[in-house]
Amino acid sequence: MNDNTESADEILADIEAQMAVAKLEQRGLYAAAIAILSGDIMKNALASGVPYNLAREMAADFWKAEMLADTIAALLRDSELEEGDTEE
Repeated sequence: MNDNTESADEILADIEAQMAVAKLEQRGLYAAAIAILSGDIMKNALASGVPYNLAREMAADFWKAEMLADTIAALLRDSELEEGDTEE
């Protein structure tokens, strides 16, 4: 019975590791999309005559806001999942 428990623990640990990698890949794709959008903001602002420093600041503000929102959302999801684990 002890061997089965260790085997189950190993399986669960492997599944958790796979899920963590998948979550990290998803956040990487999100970050890449935000980088593209930030570049588009800067490019369009410059094309509209916005001064370079202001356009750069606009793009940076967008990047920071979106990445902060993603980070907070991830922390909240993780917190909710941990709370769900302790309730069982």
